[in-house]
Amino acid sequence: EDDYYEDIKKKTEEKKRKKKKKKSGLEMMSQDPTEMSKEEDDEKRGITYKIMKNKGLTPHRKKEQRNPRVKHRKKYDKALKKRRSQVPDLRVQEGSYGGEKSGIKATVTKGTLLK
Repeated sequence: EDDYYEDIKKKTEEKKRKKKKKKSGLEMMSQDPTEMSKEEDDEKRGITYKIMKNKGLTPHRKKEQRNPRVKHRKKYDKALKKRRSQVPDLRVQEGSYGGEKSGIKATVTKGTLLK
């Protein structure tokens, strides 16, 4: 039974050591790469955030472009403005029919003759 407990103890210590090593590697990634090389020369250097993300050259974007909800809201507003210039707004009728606003001209006919 003592051997069994010793085995378990060794395994847990090994796990803790691996975990600690992994954690120190993550801490190295967040540090400046030049400082990492000064600290420890016997171990491999951890990769930097820049290398890990591998984004390369990306153009600068506006804040609205980074938020999809805001981007589409702005796009919709722009489309509404564009449509308003093309199509007149609907006029709501107030009360009952009050006749033609400009009056009825007897000389103007806007219809087709039926034969």
